Amino acid sequence: MPKTKEVTFSIPGWVSVKLEPNDAERRAAWKLYVELATRVGSQSFDSSTGSVRAGLESLYGVFVLTRSILREAGPDVARTENSFGPLAIGFLTEVLAPFLLKWNEPLREYEGQRKPEISIIGHEHNWDRYVDMCKNFDDIRPTLQGYVNALADIAGVSRTASADSKALVPA
Repeated sequence: MPKTKEVTFSIPGWVSVKLEPNDAERRAAWKLYVELATRVGSQSFDSSTGSVRAGLESLYGVFVLTRSILREAGPDVARTENSFGPLAIGFLTEVLAPFLLKWNEPLREYEGQRKPEISIIGHEHNWDRYVDMCKNFDDIRPTLQGYVNALADIAGVSRTASADSKALVPA
């Protein structure tokens, strides 16, 4: 098997990592890349039309997918602390979990107060914490996009175009 290429990346607001992915790590990173790059939570959030609940559910789905992908890939993706497996688990526990824990229950409590004649999005927009939550989505997005880019690098594929970036394809 040919020697793999070393990958170095920095994820804004979180970590800098250098690793040499094996085939199992590249395949696992590709699977997670496809899922995360296409999720609402990793894209720009339009507060005039978007649903913060949909964003939270999309990001929670990353937990389920990551666990499944890591179980399927097995220990070959966790050879060292700088392997794909520990990186993926760290992303869940250090980045996503704090964000989801901060917003899920307060939003759920507020959602329980919605009157049937008020739309879900209209009700969300009336929440006194709505602007703060949208700001937090904006604050976490560079880290999410950095993780998506890192997954592309690990998988050895070109990065996708993003509304937030002009040049995501590595030189």
